[in-house]
Amino acid sequence: MKERRGKSNTSCKRGRPPKLDKKVEEDLIAENQRLRMEIEYLKKLSALVLADEQKNGKRRS
Repeated sequence: MKERRGKSNTSCKRGRPPKLDKKVEEDLIAENQRLRMEIEYLKKLSALVLADEQKNGKRRS
């Protein structure tokens, strides 16, 4: 008898994940865009605050 090692193939699914509903997919895309814009906003805000602190000679705690 041949010894089997590793995970069985029944628990491992290959290929594409199941298709999402069109509305769910659109909502996820919109949320992704909002989060990307929020990240960019926070990066710019952080850069402005840092520049202002350096200009005024303040140190960040």
